[in-house]
Amino acid sequence: MGLVGRLFVWAIFGVFLSTETAVAHPPDEEGRHATSTHPLHQSPAILLPRLTGPGKPWSDKPVLNDPQRFHFAVMSDNTGGHRPGVWMHAVRNLNLLRPEFVVSVGDLIEGYSEDEAQVENEWQEFLGFIDQLQMKFFFVAGNHDLTNPLMHQIWRKHFGPEWYSFDYQGVHFVCLCSEDPESTLGSQQLAWVEQDLAEHKDARWTFLFVHKPLWVYAETELAAGNSDTTHWKRIESWLGNRPHTVFAGHAHQYVQFERNGRQYYQLATTGGASGLRGQKYGEFDHVTWVTMEPDGPHIANLLLDGILAPDVVTEASIGRFRRFLGDVHVAVAPILVEASKEVQSAEILVDLSNQFDRPVSVEGRVQGIPLQGLTMEPERFAIEIPPHGHTLTTVRFRLESPLDLELFRQMAVTATIRSVEDVPLAAELTLPVVVDRNYPCPQVAVTLDGDLSEWTATELVYLDQPPIFGAANQWQGKQDASLRFRVAFGGERLYLAGEVFDDRVVPDRDSLVFGLDARLLSDRQKDPRLGDNCYAIELIPTDKPPYGKLKLESRRDTSGAVNGAEFAVAMTRTGYRFEIGVPISLITKPQGAEWSGFQLNAVLRDVDDAEDQDVQILWRPAQDVRSRNTNYGFFYRSAEQP
Repeated sequence: MGLVGRLFVWAIFGVFLSTETAVAHPPDEEGRHATSTHPLHQSPAILLPRLTGPGKPWSDKPVLNDPQRFHFAVMSDNTGGHRPGVWMHAVRNLNLLRPEFVVSVGDLIEGYSEDEAQVENEWQEFLGFIDQLQMKFFFVAGNHDLTNPLMHQIWRKHFGPEWYSFDYQGVHFVCLCSEDPESTLGSQQLAWVEQDLAEHKDARWTFLFVHKPLWVYAETELAAGNSDTTHWKRIESWLGNRPHTVFAGHAHQYVQFERNGRQYYQLATTGGASGLRGQKYGEFDHVTWVTMEPDGPHIANLLLDGILAPDVVTEASIGRFRRFLGDVHVAVAPILVEASKEVQSAEILVDLSNQFDRPVSVEGRVQGIPLQGLTMEPERFAIEIPPHGHTLTTVRFRLESPLDLELFRQMAVTATIRSVEDVPLAAELTLPVVVDRNYPCPQVAVTLDGDLSEWTATELVYLDQPPIFGAANQWQGKQDASLRFRVAFGGERLYLAGEVFDDRVVPDRDSLVFGLDARLLSDRQKDPRLGDNCYAIELIPTDKPPYGKLKLESRRDTSGAVNGAEFAVAMTRTGYRFEIGVPISLITKPQGAEWSGFQLNAVLRDVDDAEDQDVQILWRPAQDVRSRNTNYGFFYRSAEQP
């Protein structure tokens, strides 16, 4: 064959190699696909040339061109403390990857607002992101999207139903609403799901998308002997043995679960708040890529800079790693000084304990000490602790001359902990060395009557210029609204007492909120986020006896009140006096009967008119006083008796 003939054969061969089976036409609103009539799309075959000799330049694997094969992507939480730019980075990557469509698992806007204009602005911003996505996007609602009745109303205005389903190539997709109400599937939704699943029982696969991993919530309640208020177990009963997969978000941590022989996925983040500590923690930004094959879905996690297998973190592996993190404690005792004292020398006490089933090595150093004439011993420490062992190490420093307390705010102990085994578990910790006031919590006999005469503890008064948040321009100074308070304990109670100065008390709108972090010191330092054993104590003045109402709520679940709090309010010409008693068990539960201390902050919310936005006057400055203990004051159990 001459040159022209050979070129003709290879040209024909090239045409057949370019043959595609995926139709590039978009579906219509009912999900139907147009049929291509282009001649290059008429045959799914690859025609290979006949070669002589023992080898050939291709493998024996099949061509993955099954007509039932398709791709879609799942995007996880954008909010809950979003990091700007991450979601759009994912959008750009998906536009390159070209899935048929994209499904979310909720938390698309920050929400948590009753300001209609703010919520609308957040949705308009997000819809601008979706306008940049070149394929269809399916919305699923999260708790940040449906926080209150107004936000439900706005959702329905923009998007219609809060739950729905659709079909594609014989596969059934069910988008649920976990906020119906909070962390629950309501009766109307359940009736719809039961009918929808019954009508699609012959689907070749069923995918369910829900914001919160309700199976975890349900199993936790059932294990505690409670009923399944989420109603997730009813969903599982209706799914039965049909092939299905479940996707959720909310926790900002990736975990692959297996339930009834089926895979359930709790996704990490696509821009939401995350420690981003990496794969072992299940903390990374990603989208999940699903390839639907005749034998079921094949799943890969695409980091925004790479690809991960779906079992990068399993229930078993994350369980052991969590035990490692929970069983190894590194705590740094605060350096507590008098209010006006400077610092020249100190001992930093590092408390190390290991309840893990392997020896653990700890290597660390102290950083951030001012360098003016500094001597420090040792500069680094390295210790190995046996299983169920405990040790203390001391780092001493001295400066040539005393320095102001504020210069020590950046001090920290950085430590690396490793299990001593063939494939070690490892984590890096940065624990602040707190140099702060020592606020005593003495033992006092208190009668809750609004009379403060029996109090002898040191009075704590605001600084001359307290930190102001919210509608700060409305605050006219300490005569407008301010607070001084005292802390003590006695019997079975922790007491808070003091006086609010307010030139105009607005009943049911003004309030005083104490944030209490009652965890062990090591837990408070390891994770400043407020969760288990953290509480909000809110006193709201009223215009009728007893002239107030008290809310004691867990920061873990602000919808559930904690019982056992008592109070007394006495109105004055300049505001009101208060005494609050909460169960000391809030502290002894995590710390034991020999508890040592806790952290506390206070926020006075003030309005001068019922229609005003509130001014938030803080005792200690903090950007996120409701969710983190950063800059909370330290209170230590005082041995002194009144």
